[in-house]
Amino acid sequence: MNKVYPWIKSVTVENGTGYITVYAANGKQGKRLEISEDIPWHVFGEDVGVFYIFDTGEQFTLVQKSMLPEGVTEDELYEIACRNLWNDVEFHIQQANYGGWGVICGGNFEASSILLMNVLNTIGEQYGGDFYFAVPVRDMMVTASVDNEEQLKGLEQIIDNIFTDGECPLSKTIFKWEYNKTGGA
Repeated sequence: MNKVYPWIKSVTVENGTGYITVYAANGKQGKRLEISEDIPWHVFGEDVGVFYIFDTGEQFTLVQKSMLPEGVTEDELYEIACRNLWNDVEFHIQQANYGGWGVICGGNFEASSILLMNVLNTIGEQYGGDFYFAVPVRDMMVTASVDNEEQLKGLEQIIDNIFTDGECPLSKTIFKWEYNKTGGA
Protein backbone atom coordinates (compact mmCIF):
# COMPACT_ATOMS: atom_id res chain seq x y z
CA MET A 1 0.00 0.00 0.00
CA ASN A 2 3.00 2.27 -0.43
CA LYS A 3 1.71 3.70 -3.74
CA VAL A 4 -1.80 4.65 -2.57
CA TYR A 5 -2.65 8.36 -2.42
CA PRO A 6 -5.70 10.47 -1.61
CA TRP A 7 -7.46 11.97 -4.63
CA ILE A 8 -9.85 14.92 -4.45
CA LYS A 9 -12.81 14.67 -6.84
CA SER A 10 -15.97 16.66 -7.45
CA VAL A 11 -19.01 14.91 -5.93
CA THR A 12 -22.65 15.46 -5.20
CA VAL A 13 -24.67 13.59 -2.63
CA GLU A 14 -28.40 13.10 -3.04
CA ASN A 15 -30.51 11.05 -0.63
CA GLY A 16 -27.38 9.43 0.82
CA THR A 17 -26.02 8.36 -2.58
CA GLY A 18 -22.78 9.84 -3.90
CA TYR A 19 -22.20 10.79 -7.52
CA ILE A 20 -18.95 11.62 -9.24
CA THR A 21 -18.72 13.87 -12.29
CA VAL A 22 -17.13 12.33 -15.36
CA TYR A 23 -15.57 14.69 -17.88
CA ALA A 24 -15.72 14.54 -21.66
CA ALA A 25 -12.56 14.23 -23.78
CA ASN A 26 -12.40 18.03 -24.13
CA GLY A 27 -12.30 18.39 -20.33
CA LYS A 28 -15.77 19.85 -20.06
CA GLN A 29 -18.24 18.47 -17.55
CA GLY A 30 -19.93 15.34 -18.74
CA LYS A 31 -22.33 13.03 -16.96
CA ARG A 32 -22.65 12.02 -13.33
CA LEU A 33 -22.06 8.43 -12.28
CA GLU A 34 -23.20 6.81 -9.07
CA ILE A 35 -20.28 5.87 -6.81
CA SER A 36 -20.35 2.13 -6.26
CA GLU A 37 -20.34 0.68 -2.76
CA ASP A 38 -16.95 -0.91 -3.51
CA ILE A 39 -15.27 2.52 -3.71
CA PRO A 40 -13.87 3.81 -0.40
CA TRP A 41 -14.42 7.56 -0.11
CA HIS A 42 -15.80 10.30 2.12
CA VAL A 43 -17.16 13.80 1.71
CA PHE A 44 -14.85 16.79 2.26
CA GLY A 45 -16.84 19.99 2.39
CA GLU A 46 -20.02 20.31 0.41
CA ASP A 47 -18.95 19.34 -3.10
CA VAL A 48 -15.70 17.41 -3.05
CA GLY A 49 -14.82 13.97 -1.83
CA VAL A 50 -11.67 12.10 -0.89
CA PHE A 51 -11.06 9.00 -2.99
CA TYR A 52 -7.95 6.86 -3.25
CA ILE A 53 -5.76 5.99 -6.20
CA PHE A 54 -3.02 3.46 -6.73
CA ASP A 55 -0.02 4.59 -8.77
CA THR A 56 0.97 1.75 -11.10
CA GLY A 57 3.85 3.79 -12.50
CA GLU A 58 2.05 4.22 -15.81
CA GLN A 59 -1.38 5.35 -14.66
CA PHE A 60 -3.54 5.94 -11.62
CA THR A 61 -6.16 3.32 -10.75
CA LEU A 62 -9.11 4.09 -8.47
CA VAL A 63 -8.84 1.96 -5.32
CA GLN A 64 -11.74 -0.37 -4.60
CA LYS A 65 -12.49 -1.96 -1.24
CA SER A 66 -11.86 -5.37 -2.78
CA MET A 67 -8.24 -4.28 -3.47
CA LEU A 68 -7.49 -3.55 0.19
CA PRO A 69 -5.53 -6.01 2.31
CA GLU A 70 -7.75 -7.88 4.75
CA GLY A 71 -8.38 -5.92 7.92
CA VAL A 72 -7.47 -2.47 6.56
CA THR A 73 -10.21 -0.04 7.53
CA GLU A 74 -11.13 3.08 5.59
CA ASP A 75 -9.68 5.20 8.41
CA GLU A 76 -6.38 3.33 8.09
CA LEU A 77 -6.50 3.73 4.32
CA TYR A 78 -6.88 7.50 4.76
CA GLU A 79 -3.90 7.65 7.13
CA ILE A 80 -1.73 5.48 4.85
CA ALA A 81 -2.64 7.50 1.75
CA CYS A 82 -1.95 10.85 3.44
CA ARG A 83 1.36 9.58 4.83
CA ASN A 84 2.36 8.37 1.34
CA LEU A 85 1.39 11.74 -0.10
CA TRP A 86 3.52 13.58 2.45
CA ASN A 87 6.49 11.22 2.03
CA ASP A 88 6.46 10.87 -1.78
CA VAL A 89 5.41 14.27 -3.09
CA GLU A 90 7.48 17.41 -2.79
CA PHE A 91 5.23 20.38 -2.01
CA HIS A 92 6.28 23.95 -2.72
CA ILE A 93 4.44 26.95 -1.31
CA GLN A 94 4.63 29.78 -3.81
CA GLN A 95 3.17 33.26 -3.90
CA ALA A 96 0.49 33.72 -6.55
CA ASN A 97 0.15 36.74 -8.85
CA TYR A 98 -2.80 38.13 -6.83
CA GLY A 99 -0.74 38.15 -3.60
CA GLY A 100 -2.01 34.95 -2.01
CA TRP A 101 -0.13 31.67 -1.70
CA GLY A 102 -0.55 28.44 -3.61
CA VAL A 103 0.77 24.90 -3.65
CA ILE A 104 2.81 23.46 -6.50
CA CYS A 105 3.84 19.80 -6.66
CA GLY A 106 3.89 18.60 -10.23
CA GLY A 107 0.27 18.71 -11.38
CA ASN A 108 -1.38 15.69 -9.80
CA PHE A 109 -1.75 16.28 -6.08
CA GLU A 110 -2.13 20.02 -5.48
CA ALA A 111 -5.81 19.61 -4.55
CA SER A 112 -4.96 16.68 -2.29
CA SER A 113 -2.62 18.95 -0.31
CA ILE A 114 -5.70 20.24 1.55
CA LEU A 115 -5.57 16.98 3.54
CA LEU A 116 -2.09 17.64 4.94
CA MET A 117 -1.91 19.68 8.12
CA ASN A 118 1.82 20.29 7.55
CA VAL A 119 1.11 22.02 4.23
CA LEU A 120 -1.82 24.01 5.62
CA ASN A 121 0.13 25.11 8.68
CA THR A 122 3.07 26.19 6.50
CA ILE A 123 0.69 28.44 4.57
CA GLY A 124 -0.76 29.69 7.87
CA GLU A 125 2.79 30.65 8.88
CA GLN A 126 3.12 32.69 5.67
CA TYR A 127 -0.05 34.60 6.53
CA GLY A 128 0.55 34.67 10.27
CA GLY A 129 -3.00 33.46 10.81
CA ASP A 130 -6.17 32.03 9.33
CA PHE A 131 -6.73 31.81 5.59
CA TYR A 132 -9.19 30.74 2.94
CA PHE A 133 -8.32 28.04 0.41
CA ALA A 134 -9.84 26.61 -2.73
CA VAL A 135 -9.26 23.66 -5.06
CA PRO A 136 -10.93 24.72 -8.30
CA VAL A 137 -9.08 21.97 -10.26
CA ARG A 138 -6.93 18.98 -9.27
CA ASP A 139 -3.66 20.76 -10.07
CA MET A 140 -4.42 23.88 -8.10
CA MET A 141 -4.66 24.81 -4.43
CA VAL A 142 -4.81 28.55 -3.88
CA THR A 143 -5.29 30.64 -0.77
CA ALA A 144 -6.08 34.10 0.54
CA SER A 145 -5.62 35.67 3.94
CA VAL A 146 -8.84 36.16 5.89
CA ASP A 147 -7.59 39.69 6.56
CA ASN A 148 -6.98 40.70 2.94
CA GLU A 149 -10.04 41.53 0.85
CA GLU A 150 -7.94 42.03 -2.30
CA GLN A 151 -6.48 38.51 -2.04
CA LEU A 152 -9.95 37.06 -1.49
CA LYS A 153 -11.19 38.83 -4.63
CA GLY A 154 -8.20 37.40 -6.52
CA LEU A 155 -9.04 33.91 -5.26
CA GLU A 156 -12.68 34.32 -6.30
CA GLN A 157 -11.57 35.53 -9.76
CA ILE A 158 -9.38 32.47 -10.27
CA ILE A 159 -12.32 30.23 -9.39
CA ASP A 160 -14.66 32.10 -11.74
CA ASN A 161 -12.11 31.93 -14.59
CA ILE A 162 -11.62 28.20 -14.18
CA PHE A 163 -15.33 27.49 -14.18
CA THR A 164 -15.76 29.63 -17.29
CA ASP A 165 -12.76 28.50 -19.35
CA GLY A 166 -10.94 25.71 -17.51
CA GLU A 167 -10.85 21.98 -17.87
CA CYS A 168 -12.06 19.45 -15.28
CA PRO A 169 -13.25 21.87 -12.57
CA LEU A 170 -13.55 20.49 -9.03
CA SER A 171 -15.14 23.00 -6.71
CA LYS A 172 -16.23 26.61 -6.36
CA THR A 173 -16.24 26.23 -2.58
CA ILE A 174 -13.94 28.41 -0.53
CA PHE A 175 -12.84 26.67 2.66
CA LYS A 176 -11.35 28.24 5.78
CA TRP A 177 -8.28 27.00 7.68
CA GLU A 178 -7.95 28.15 11.25
CA TYR A 179 -4.22 28.39 11.84
CA ASN A 180 -2.86 27.36 15.21
CA LYS A 181 0.80 28.11 15.85
CA THR A 182 1.07 24.94 17.92
CA GLY A 183 0.44 22.83 14.83
CA GLY A 184 -3.27 22.01 14.80
CA ALA A 185 -6.57 23.39 13.73
